[in-house]
Amino acid sequence: MRRIITGFLIAMLVTASLAAAIDVPHNLGAAIKAQKRMINSRPNDARALNDLGNLLTLAGRKEEAEDAYRRALEIAPESPTIHYNLGLLLRQMGRPRAALDELRRAVELDAGDAWSHYQLGVLLEERRKTNRAVRHYKQAFLIEPELAELSVNPQLIDSRLITRALTLAYEERVASLETAPRQYEQPERITRLLVPESKEKREEGEKRKRKGSKRGKTKAGEEQAEDQSGGV
Repeated sequence: MRRIITGFLIAMLVTASLAAAIDVPHNLGAAIKAQKRMINSRPNDARALNDLGNLLTLAGRKEEAEDAYRRALEIAPESPTIHYNLGLLLRQMGRPRAALDELRRAVELDAGDAWSHYQLGVLLEERRKTNRAVRHYKQAFLIEPELAELSVNPQLIDSRLITRALTLAYEERVASLETAPRQYEQPERITRLLVPESKEKREEGEKRKRKGSKRGKTKAGEEQAEDQSGGV
């Protein structure tokens, strides 16, 4: 019974997250028109074409969106962002092989983008390429651990490989940590080098040094005076 209730609650959470994510702004049509006007005056602006593609995708105008992304790639073929967005669109359009090509290119151009790795993992899992899918899921979690949170990434619930990928990511992260502390001969000095003193502490230390120097000079002066006066 508890398992059924938990599953129901998770489903409700995912539904709410997806509803929020796909909520279409009421002024989307006006935004698309404004974006097109800007592109008319700046036809070689790849970023503007990419953003037009995103707006058209929101509006469900997928063929026009694909055209915008491809025009953008003609201008900026090395843009990982545009390859990523086109890959997502092609998957929505039921063209997984073409989507794979775009997402692979996105990862090649920016291996540090967690979402590209994750979406590539999704496509590979759908094509039953389990080991490769897990590898990209793991890399996504290593780069951006928040992707393992349902509130950030509702797609988690669709995958059967997440636990395995998370385990591998955890093992790799732990393996990279120092398991035994190193021993220093002068730990206090090394600590001061690694953690600089605050400005206030430095000023206080300098004041103590100056006072000590003055006391030393005063004592030396007194001893010199005693010597000159013949004191013992």
